[in-house]
Amino acid sequence: MAAPPRLPVRLLVLSTVLALVAAVATYQVLDDDPADPPGVELTPSEELPGADEVAFTTFDGESVALRTLRGTPTVVNFFASTCAPCVKEMPAIEEVHQALGSEVAFLGLAVQDRRSDARALVDRTGVTYRTALDPDGSVLNALEGILLPTTVLLDADGEVVARHTGELTAEELRSLVVESFDLSA
Repeated sequence: MAAPPRLPVRLLVLSTVLALVAAVATYQVLDDDPADPPGVELTPSEELPGADEVAFTTFDGESVALRTLRGTPTVVNFFASTCAPCVKEMPAIEEVHQALGSEVAFLGLAVQDRRSDARALVDRTGVTYRTALDPDGSVLNALEGILLPTTVLLDADGEVVARHTGELTAEELRSLVVESFDLSA
């Protein structure tokens, strides 16, 4: 049986030295010791805005504060035209909106999406509930969403009562809404 080929010693030494340099450089960059200035701050220096401080943008360019939704339980769905599960769930959200729209408000927010692409998606899916833009993702962040699609339920006081990340069927959304808002099915 032939022995496997060996790597040249020079190559082993060079790769070890490079790995060591990379490890030291990474430590130096991530080190948060204020006495050691070259570093990267990994936590935000400011508090992220809360739900009362953020606004979404209508397709006409008007800024609307999220806090104006108070008074009615609201389903907020975050989507993007490039998100396949988002596109797939929009007709299901429309179905629940048609069934419960008089008791619950619905809002779809296109996150960091082009206005024209988001508008075309809304038209293509036949959505009739209110839709707008979250151009910088600030509303999604304020409501502690991470991935798309995310659906957040706000009670009449504007408090988050439920949050779901991932695609929802009409049945799943209806159950979530009825349970979270204590509605009769």
